Amino acid sequence: MLALLFTAPSVNSSWAFAPDQDLTARAAVLMDAVTGKILYQKDANLRLPPASTTKVVTTILTLESSRNLKQTLKVSKEATRVPASKLYLRPGQSISVEELLYGIMLASANDAAMVLAEGIGGSVEQFTEMMTKKAHQIGATRSNFTNPHGLTAPDHYSTAKDLAIVFRYAMKNEIFREIVQTKFSSVKTTAVVRKKVVPRRISVRNHNRLLWNFDGALGGKTGYTHAAQKCFVGAVQRNGATLIVAILGARDLWNDTKRLLEYGFDRINGLRAAQPTGKPAPGEQQAERSEGPGSELPPDEPPDLSDGYVLQVATFRDRDRAESVYRQMNDNGFEAFIEPTLLQRGETAYRVRVGPYAELPTAQETARDILIKSGHKVLILPIQPALQNPGDQS
Repeated sequence: MLALLFTAPSVNSSWAFAPDQDLTARAAVLMDAVTGKILYQKDANLRLPPASTTKVVTTILTLESSRNLKQTLKVSKEATRVPASKLYLRPGQSISVEELLYGIMLASANDAAMVLAEGIGGSVEQFTEMMTKKAHQIGATRSNFTNPHGLTAPDHYSTAKDLAIVFRYAMKNEIFREIVQTKFSSVKTTAVVRKKVVPRRISVRNHNRLLWNFDGALGGKTGYTHAAQKCFVGAVQRNGATLIVAILGARDLWNDTKRLLEYGFDRINGLRAAQPTGKPAPGEQQAERSEGPGSELPPDEPPDLSDGYVLQVATFRDRDRAESVYRQMNDNGFEAFIEPTLLQRGETAYRVRVGPYAELPTAQETARDILIKSGHKVLILPIQPALQNPGDQS
């Protein structure tokens, strides 16, 4: 429990918050996104209906499929019969995979989830088997899915811990992060009427309230059914620390979520204050990187990423925008680089990154400095072999 892990004093009012007594949720987990360590848990392994947080798995499975995001799928009659929330798609309409993903993650559209399941898996049954298998592969072994949208069904369940694991995994995918950070969008569909293609646009708004009123919100997914009550899984970053929060079965969802996050950040700050920062002496890191010719790395030549942590500032599909942020980082004294990565639809995206750093406290302190100097809320990512492969989306 957090109260046992973090004992540094604080004057913040959230110290009066006692999760075990004050949370209305049936289950909750607070996780360090960098290390995967559980910082707080309440009935973390209790199997519960996850409602529309299910769609995080639907989205990841779609993004990791071989389908081009611009490819269109046709809406079936069966997909239109699913209960709301939905986009009210019509049989015979065509809609791209990308538009469907925005529909399910922003508007929580159940009909869009059905279209994806049928188009990607061949059938809803096959797709949901793939969902369960994928969840188990990434460590969410106490989950089972029987539909792609999260409406209450027998044997459709997950846990707060599993959802946190799934969301931590999902946030490593650039396209996923781009979608969940979007507040507003519009979904374009087409239909053939009297041999003419008729376009239709549907405005969608993200249901995640934290994007509007909680500092550092990176994205998330809400859910609600009568059986599941209010659910949420998402990520928030402050002062270089990133937390994943998963809430199931809440009566007061946003109060639970915000207070638990504040509780976690207070204790992380207390722990950081009680430990040596591990920050190098002034000029130490710069001297290490500046020895020999070619110390100013060109944008397309990232440093050796073999161990430690790297800060991801932003990802762009436009090279000019990436270079603009790259120059901004270097002008502010941060050693940045641009790393091209191949998206699954064959396009190239450009990651603007800073680092690497051998120690987590140093990476956290630099992330805080970047936020203060440039306003960018960066992600702290542990360096793994997969990060060296531009085509890997894990």
